[in-house]
Amino acid sequence: MNEERISFTNSHGDTLSGVLHHPAQGASRGAVILCHGMESNKDSDKLVLLSRALAQGGVMVLRFDFRYVGESSGRFEDITYSGEVEDLTAAHSLVQSRNPGGKTAILGSSMGGTVALLFAAQEPGLAALVTVAAPIHPERFPTRVLTPAQTEEWRAQGFTRYNGQRINLSLLHDLESLNVPKAVQKITCPVLILHGDADEIVPVEEAYELNACLINSKRLSILPAADHRLSNPAAMQRAIAEALDWLTQHVS
Repeated sequence: MNEERISFTNSHGDTLSGVLHHPAQGASRGAVILCHGMESNKDSDKLVLLSRALAQGGVMVLRFDFRYVGESSGRFEDITYSGEVEDLTAAHSLVQSRNPGGKTAILGSSMGGTVALLFAAQEPGLAALVTVAAPIHPERFPTRVLTPAQTEEWRAQGFTRYNGQRINLSLLHDLESLNVPKAVQKITCPVLILHGDADEIVPVEEAYELNACLINSKRLSILPAADHRLSNPAAMQRAIAEALDWLTQHVS
């Protein structure tokens, strides 16, 4: 199969870096876009394995770095959910131009899963969606990682630090403007929800709530003893297999 390194721009002119996986043989049966999480990038083991498996099955795949990480331009401190939705919009346009008339699906992991949900709520043409450990309440992020005093300090000084990295106040403002449960009710494509019942970052209860909010075709798959990063090889293997089956089925 052929892996093509590409770059493209979002609506703000930021350069986004990606890898486009072309099908091993013949014309594409459809396309899939893969979205990484907050502290990950396009080269995560999960995304690389899934990209190659999909391409082997005849599906075109784009995995890319959001604007603040990896080989893309931008700074981590400027991260927002709304900004990532803009990046995904640019990625979707690129895939549509490379696969005109074909079906397109999206997989998003963690923050990338929430971004995929928000994008799908405004893009009725998607063929399918897969979320992996996606928070439906990203606005709870500050209370999970900061004390109330630290959150107020974030507001006062305009930034905070998370795992040693600066995050600007724009993220807090963005989180306060989001209503993911309301947005996902607009999603029309089939959705597969993958979530570990031992997720220490995003409680598994959020997966059950997401499932309840979706009004169309969906499937909830709870991975036993799986943490947020699917560090258990068996859980990772099962998640990739279920995602592969769902995505291939819906873009073919």
